[in-house]
Amino acid sequence: MSTKGFIRWARNLRFRVRQFTARYPWMFFSLYQLSPHNRKLMVTKKTKITIEGYPRSANTYAVYAFKYVNDLQWNEVGHHLHVQAQVIRSVKYKIPVILLIRHPLEAVRSMVVRHDFVPVNEALEDYIRFYEDLYELQHGFIVAMFEDVIQNYGKIIHQLNDRFSSDFNLFPDHDEQAIAAVLEETDKLNRSLDKGKLTHLYRPDKGKDSLKNAVELQEDSELYQKALAIYNKYIALTRNQCS
Repeated sequence: MSTKGFIRWARNLRFRVRQFTARYPWMFFSLYQLSPHNRKLMVTKKTKITIEGYPRSANTYAVYAFKYVNDLQWNEVGHHLHVQAQVIRSVKYKIPVILLIRHPLEAVRSMVVRHDFVPVNEALEDYIRFYEDLYELQHGFIVAMFEDVIQNYGKIIHQLNDRFSSDFNLFPDHDEQAIAAVLEETDKLNRSLDKGKLTHLYRPDKGKDSLKNAVELQEDSELYQKALAIYNKYIALTRNQCS
């Protein structure tokens, strides 16, 4: 095995271990709290809001836009671990949760562009497992579709307030200055953490879209159809939120 091949194998193995523990809060938090970086993102009893979802589902925009209009410390926001354990613990602690979801075709393609050591089928399996595991906890979160986060985030926060009797400030979706400020923060994050890599951008980009659209994903496969089915179940939940 080449050095490059070994590195890809090691990264994939680490990813698989993480995704296995993701389903079990006691296991995940016991292991990953050893990392100072992970501890900053974890749900604790000090957390006031949890914003989580499968990777590449507007996680970064959702978190930074929420913080833009709400005066919260970073340790009061659970985010960016992309594991079921975060949501399970939040529901247990009665912490308001925004659960992000994106169409599997877009989310999975974007995921494997960013993490090229994850095969498409593994990414689909993780998408299915993530949302199937959490579906029965629907009473404990608000579902936020990718498109609504980008265009109607204020509506999502309003639904959150209604569900949890909270009083978070709403994001002004038609305020171009506010949107620009949030996007600038996400771009700064990309430059500081990812050296400005195109594959890691936290905003739409034509170059990134070209890479994503080149990913081969069999839309007639049983695995993809299963992912699409669970996505549609969550879309149905968003309709109930609006009723």
